[in-house]
Amino acid sequence: MGKALQAYRRYRELADRGEFSRVGEVLDENWIENCLGLTGWTLGLDIALANLQAGFGRAFSGLQVTEHEVIEDGDALVIRGENSGTHTGWFLGIEPTGRRVSWEYLDMYRVGADGRLNWHLLATDWNLVRLQLLGQAPELPATPTRRALQAELAQQRDQPQP
Repeated sequence: MGKALQAYRRYRELADRGEFSRVGEVLDENWIENCLGLTGWTLGLDIALANLQAGFGRAFSGLQVTEHEVIEDGDALVIRGENSGTHTGWFLGIEPTGRRVSWEYLDMYRVGADGRLNWHLLATDWNLVRLQLLGQAPELPATPTRRALQAELAQQRDQPQP
């Protein structure tokens, strides 16, 4: 396990226990972050934590994280995973629905010379999360399958409605 993954694992431990006052042990105070579609590029660990705690950190309870792939190369770390949680607070302009939703994500991190993570990019499909909260999401395959979902949806739209 390299420095980036070691710092990430420690961050997850602290975050899972709600010990956000201690994340500076493994995250640089000049943290640079972009949660695509939610925050744009931000500077400062305090700003990132404020966004997290006011955003999906507040909107979902029972948050569970599943890592599907972890790739570390030098000072870079990439994680493909899935989050799931129960929608219990306002998110994306939608009042709490009580729905259990899940979303895949791609996380990228960089670690500095001091061993602390200092850069983060989160990519996820927030529109799919929004559609799940509204009860309008298509059922997407969870594993690779030979199914042309977009062709099926287009065919349904083109069918005359009774």
